[in-house]
Amino acid sequence: MKIGERLKKFRTAKGLVQKQLGIMAGLSEPAIRNYELGNRYPNAKQLEKIAGALGISQFAIADPNFDSYQELMHALFQLEDLYGLKPKNIDGQLVLEFDVEPVSRITSDLKLWSDELESLNTGNITQEQYDEWRYSFPRLQAERDTQKRRALRDKKKEQ
Repeated sequence: MKIGERLKKFRTAKGLVQKQLGIMAGLSEPAIRNYELGNRYPNAKQLEKIAGALGISQFAIADPNFDSYQELMHALFQLEDLYGLKPKNIDGQLVLEFDVEPVSRITSDLKLWSDELESLNTGNITQEQYDEWRYSFPRLQAERDTQKRRALRDKKKEQ
């Protein structure tokens, strides 16, 4: 899916027309229209404004360039170099595994992702709640963590 398609998907999911998103992002309606049509590509600053207006991470709409199998493979190779990602065969099932030691942040975030998927699969959250979590990551997770810390602090004060 191209950036324009993702942009339109998120805009329409929020119930916004192009003009409303343009106003919220400080951009013109024609700019939003051209981004969605693929006639133009927003620069990093514009992408950040649009994502902020939609309440999502800019990485949720940025174009990752996985248009071909080779590009995907090279992205995985880069993840190997950066984070120790490696394919592993476990009982005939191919899984991707990160080295735990050098990337504790990645492994903790992958655990959060796994927990969210489990909540979705067990019906504890809706698809919309799951999508909100993943498309706003890490903002929504940070807000949840802050709420948990406050609750613990308040509980300690009561004791």
